[in-house]
Order: sequence, then structure tokens, then C-alpha cells
Amino acid sequence: MKRIIFISMGVLIMALSGCNKYLDILPDDKPVLEDAFKDRFNAEKYLFTCYSALPNVANPDNTLGLTAGGDVVSDPRNMPGGNPANVPNTVLLFFNGNNAVRPYMNFWDGKNGASRNIWQGIRNCNVFLEHIKLEDGGPRDMDEMERAKWIAEVKTIKAYLNFYLFQLYGPIPIVDKVIPIAAKGEELDFHREPVDKVTDYIVNLLDEAIEALPTTAELDPSTEYGRFTKTIARSIKAKTLVLAASPIFNNNNYYTGFKDKRGIDLFPVGDSKQRWERALLACDEAVRSAEEDGNHLLITTDAGAGAIPDVNTTNISPETKAMVSLRQAVTSPWNPELIWATNEATRQLQRFSSMLSNSEWENIAGSGAPDIGQRHSPTLNIVESFYSSNGVPIEEDQEWETNGWYQNRYTTQLPDENHTKYFIKSGQETALLHHHRSLRFYASVGFDGGIWEGRSQQLSNPAFPNFMRHMGSGFKYGETYGYYPLSGYLAKKLTHLKTTYTATRVELVYERYSFPIIRLADLYLLLAESLNEAGGPGKTDSRGNNAYYYLDQIRQRSGMEGVVVSWAKYASPAFKSKPESQAGLRKIVQQERINELAFEGHYYYDVRRWLIGELVYNKPIMGWNKEGENKKDFFTLKVLVQPRFSMKDYLMPIETNTLLQNRNLVQNPGW
Repeated sequence: MKRIIFISMGVLIMALSGCNKYLDILPDDKPVLEDAFKDRFNAEKYLFTCYSALPNVANPDNTLGLTAGGDVVSDPRNMPGGNPANVPNTVLLFFNGNNAVRPYMNFWDGKNGASRNIWQGIRNCNVFLEHIKLEDGGPRDMDEMERAKWIAEVKTIKAYLNFYLFQLYGPIPIVDKVIPIAAKGEELDFHREPVDKVTDYIVNLLDEAIEALPTTAELDPSTEYGRFTKTIARSIKAKTLVLAASPIFNNNNYYTGFKDKRGIDLFPVGDSKQRWERALLACDEAVRSAEEDGNHLLITTDAGAGAIPDVNTTNISPETKAMVSLRQAVTSPWNPELIWATNEATRQLQRFSSMLSNSEWENIAGSGAPDIGQRHSPTLNIVESFYSSNGVPIEEDQEWETNGWYQNRYTTQLPDENHTKYFIKSGQETALLHHHRSLRFYASVGFDGGIWEGRSQQLSNPAFPNFMRHMGSGFKYGETYGYYPLSGYLAKKLTHLKTTYTATRVELVYERYSFPIIRLADLYLLLAESLNEAGGPGKTDSRGNNAYYYLDQIRQRSGMEGVVVSWAKYASPAFKSKPESQAGLRKIVQQERINELAFEGHYYYDVRRWLIGELVYNKPIMGWNKEGENKKDFFTLKVLVQPRFSMKDYLMPIETNTLLQNRNLVQNPGW
């Protein structure tokens, strides 16, 4: 029953994001506004207009988290015919850095790659809130409980839009009412508000909304699934307070003394444990709410419902179960781990992330190759961050040190019997870096010679990518058609287990899925982080659980032992005590997030809120030699890009012209 209900969720969200009939009520014309709220039917259309303001999260061409974070790269020339006019702004942002004259991904003004004008979306929400109540001329043919629920939904949308701007720009204006179209001068010249005031504003909106929002069980399955619930609102609140407590705003001396034109400090001063205590409470409440709604970490029982023909519930191995479970947590539509997801089309994302076998490439002749697109390419830097098979970083693993695997990780070797069963195709020489890795790595990354589960191929004779020039997913027709994996990897995790290609031409056969915005593993990791930051490894939540508990729940799904046990058993002597200190556990939590949530759009934001961008981005971004025609040449290290990152890059610049139009605005530090 729950699966059927979740499908109806997807239908509604598709309507919200992709159907023009919901966008025919605009806020700028008085006669139209009178029509918009004259009855329940038209008011609901305006409600969906508010939902349509939510920015994209699954489009690799205009989603910051997917393609501007440096965990995944594609060549700026990686377009048909090498045409630079078609390069996504996200790619240009990462390779070129941003600027204040014409900022890439300008969500403040809705330009240069931004999928939405966020301020317009906030205005739409304000229009709704100022007209929906009965005393303001709202519809008379609806009951007050429903009216209260719609108001709560729009407050949640408005809170999320403010949060979206907050994580990009830091201090933002608070616009809590509709500004008349004819307004001039001071009516339009808003000031940016301090971080703490913005945080409180978002949280207060969500607290008001939570009171009237339904639980998942209270939604009408036929008409309401896919709309905001108490758990989603609590999760957004948790993310807001974690961001406010994180180093980007908490004890960041770089922003000290930065004032607006009123002389008001826009950033908080000093280190506040209270911020983490507040974040901890919100994360605890969000997790409890999700669990009461029936959310749980997904553990597969069917190996992808026939995606692997020779694997089923009776013979699935622990290794396959672990790898398939993580992929299904992302790509199984409306699965029980998803707290908030969108049914945006994932065809482009899957096309960019999927592999082509050598035989499939041979079918290019005469087809026009409409679905050549392999370009969503994880960097070697991120590949190295995945754990060893012992569940610890490869540079901290005693076995990797003793056997010389770490020092020789860029050399190649043939797989042994243990690897050919599940991980590397028999006879395929590949980098030592791809041996002895965690199941989470094998579930997430497509590498040269690596087994690619699913695609309707038997596990006993699986498909695998070959990234060398003139082979499979390699740099074969790049000059003609564009698209190739710049680093020699693909983000396998983002492709549905059943997504494949036709046998007769290069044509993608893809399975739809609901792309996760927040899943339970994300909340568990935020709760673990907040516990550690608020009180160290010994701090417990309302259930008496510490950070280890939530980390271990997630690790167990991927076949790893607990944090404390793994470091004690497998780490080199210098690292065995790492989980025992707050600083050590902080590093572990961060690496767990990078591993578990890889390629899902979190890395861009986590690097910035942790204030580690200068460490991450001021070193070469590495990959393999895409033009290599044999194993020796291909497995040669190559610098893909040398980005430049400084303190100013933690926050987006406001466009210079926008500052000229509103003289009360001040630019972010450094721009």
C-alpha cells in the first residue's frame, strides 16, 4: 500500500515542477490576483505556483551541488563539436571561479544558469499568504483546517527559499510582505540582516508551519502525497540550524567586523556551543519524526527487482545486498529512506552518469548517437576519499601500509578471485587503488574494468566500462559528438539499476526515479555531527544514543564494522585513537558524509560550511589520462584543473548592478 501511495507522490511532484497549467496565475496583476483567490480551485493553482518556485536539484546543467563542487568534473569543452557556447554555468564556475560583474549561477537575480529567481518565488509566497485568509478576501468554499494546512505549506516553501539563499549568500534581506509593483526608492531598498536574525526568521516560519502541517499518515493518498509534511519541515529546520552552527558562521574570524550601511554587524562573533545545542535538538526532533513516519535505512530484498537476472531474494550475497541497497536508497522511487525527494526528470543525469560497453559503442554508426553523454565524472581526489575494505581511510589503514598498497595505488594489477566475483571483471587489469575498497566505493563509482551491477546483465557475466581511448565509455567520439568522462570515472550510483542501452543503437533505456533532497542517512549524519560538536563522543540524544550509534547504523548497511571497532582493529598505530577525541571524530563524520552522500549534491555545501574549501580546492584536481590507448597510458596521473579558492569564495557574490540598484545592500566580503 505504501509503495502505491509513494507513486502518487511522484505524480503530484511532476505536476508541480513540470506542468504549465499550474503557472497561469501570476502575482503582478490585480485582476489576475482577484481571480486567483476567488475560490478554492484557483487558490490551489496558486499554491502550486508557489511549489514551482523550488529550485532544481537533479539537473546537472544548473544544479550547483551536482556539478560545481569539484567532486564531479566535466571538461568545459566537453560539448558537441567542442562548442563553448553550450557549457553549463556550473562547470564554468568551478573551472573559472566566480565574479561580481556577471556572477555564474546567480540565484539572487535568477540569471546565468540559475534555475529560479528565488526572490520571485518568495514574492509569490507572500502574495499567497496575504490573500488566502478569509478576512483578506480568500476563498469561501474551503474549510479552515485545509486553509491552515495550505498556509503552512507555503510558509515551508518560503522558509526553504530563504534557506537556499542563506546557504549561498549568508546574510540576506528579510522580505516578509508583498512589495507593490509601483514601489520606489526606500520601499525597495532592503538591508541585509545578520546571520542570527535570518536563522531565527527561517526557524520561526518552520515552527509556525509544523503546527498545521500533516504527518505522512494524515495525507490524502489520492491528492496530497508529495506535499510538505511535519517531517520535511523539521528536516529543513535541522539543516538551517546546522548551517548556522557550522564554522562558516560560527567563530569565523574572517567575517569579524563586517557591517552593513547601518553599522550593524552581519556575522556573529565568537564560538557558540549554544548554536550546536540548538542544532542538536532540531536534528533529534527531525530524526524522531522521520522514524515515527516509518522512514528507515533501505536494505534491499530483491536486488533491484530483476535488474540482475541471476540474483534474487534466495541467493543474494551480503556483498551484492550492500552495494545494491545504497544505490536503491538513491534511485528506487519513493523508497522508505526518502524524506523529501523530487520527480524532476533524471534522464540527463543518468545519461551523463551511465556506462557504455564496447559493443554498445559499436552501434553508433547510423544512429546519430543521441545518447552519447558519459561525462559526469568523479575526480581521483574524491575516489581516494572512499574507505578501504576495512572501513577506514586508505592512508590510515595498517594493511594498506604494510602491503605497500597505498604507496603503489596508482600502479595496475589483475584482480584476484575475491575481486572478480563482485567488483572487477575477470582479466581486466586496473589500478591497485580500485582493489581492497569499501562496498560503498564499488556501489558508487564506475571505474575502468569495474563490474557495473544491473543493466539486466547477469552478475556471472556482468557489463563493465572500458575508459581507454577508442573503447566503450572512453574518449572515442568526443571530438565529433562531445561528452566523455574527463577523469576516467563515472558516477555509477546515480544510475538506476535497470538503466541500460538498446542492443541495436546508442539509445538510453532509463528508469525514472525520485531524486533525493533529504534521506534518512543524511539526517543521521547531521545528528551525529551535532552530537559530537555539542559535547564530543560521549554526548547522547533523547534516546541515549551517541554519534557512534548513528554512524554505525549507516556503516552496517555497507558491510563495515562500527567506527570504534574498525579503527581499533585496522588503523595504523598513529590513528587507532582517532574516534576517541572530538577533533578526530569530527574528521570521521565529515568523511562519512563525503562517502555516504557522494554525488548527491551535498559536497559543494558541506565543504563550504565546514570552512575547508581552501584545503580541498587549492590543490590539483586529478584524474587518469582519457587519451590513453592502453592500460599503461590510461593509468597515468593527469592534472585536470587547478582551481583557485580563497575566503571570499565561501559565499556567492551579489551582482554589481544589483548593488547599484539597491544602495542599502553591501557586497559579500572579498568581492
